[in-house]
Amino acid sequence: MSRWLVTQNSTQFAVEDLSELKRLATSGKVSAGDMVQPPGATEWLYASEIPELASILGAGAVDDDFEIPKRGIPAALIGVVFVVLILAGGAGMYIFGQQLPTGHESLLDDISFSEMLVTDPAASLRSGPEANAGALQALAKDSKLELLAKRGTMYRARTPDGVEGWIAEDQVIPMYQLGGGEVRADYDPLYNPDRYIRVSNASWLQLDQEDDQVTVFQFMISNDSKYEMTDLMLLATIKDSKGNQLEAVEIPVEGILPPGKNTMVGTLAPETDAKGEDGEPIPSRSLTSSTFGDMAETDPDLRLRWSEGVEVIMKAEDFTEANIDILEIRAVPTE
Repeated sequence: MSRWLVTQNSTQFAVEDLSELKRLATSGKVSAGDMVQPPGATEWLYASEIPELASILGAGAVDDDFEIPKRGIPAALIGVVFVVLILAGGAGMYIFGQQLPTGHESLLDDISFSEMLVTDPAASLRSGPEANAGALQALAKDSKLELLAKRGTMYRARTPDGVEGWIAEDQVIPMYQLGGGEVRADYDPLYNPDRYIRVSNASWLQLDQEDDQVTVFQFMISNDSKYEMTDLMLLATIKDSKGNQLEAVEIPVEGILPPGKNTMVGTLAPETDAKGEDGEPIPSRSLTSSTFGDMAETDPDLRLRWSEGVEVIMKAEDFTEANIDILEIRAVPTE
């Protein structure tokens, strides 16, 4: 069956035929800036470059730097602002009538803008990034935590005595929110790194490798912040033709996302027949292309085992839609 592939940001889905593609374009579900791969082709085209869609979408050239539509203000963000206003009185116990600082100085001698305070007296540090995960340690109200990473609405954090775990973002107040505009702009990527990275130009391909069904995801990640980012965790999701999720796989990615740059992710295969200390075969490694480039400078032979894209073994078969999304990420503070 001749199918068309359509990519919208980090989502890709299949369309059975041209008639269905034209119907989606007419209804607005396919736009001029979406990427389309015709049946049997290897190259991707803008939807407006498909002759049969040009009259529907307009045949004008598409700007590669088109602006991403702005989202409405999330209710959670409004809630955070409301909490900050409520806590302003409590913050007075820390600043004792002083004006909020506008630079990068610490709020107090023993707490900085890069840390956060627990605001929920019933909060606990949890074992996983779910609100109902097992409690590791109860946290006293107004105790401080060091930020490690973010996943969804949960922060990975560390206590002063070295215990690491997870806490919901609505149970803490990052101290940078009490600073001036310069402080908030400077520290926001550390607490909300997911707002500053984007997945684009995503595509996928199914491969048969011996007994495994391997799906290769190719995509680009843009880091729009001034901080290096690392500890990347991706989520690969596949769906059937009705939109039902068939499978989801988490993919840890090693390496650095350089600030202000685009980065690909690839796969470094192990040496032939290489085994670990437990005697099991050594698995492939997913790496950012920037980090792999640094490794290959000292060991050029690594390029023989490198391939573009992330290889994922999916158990489900006959899926028609595949997504790659950012699940977890950490911004690295500058010295």
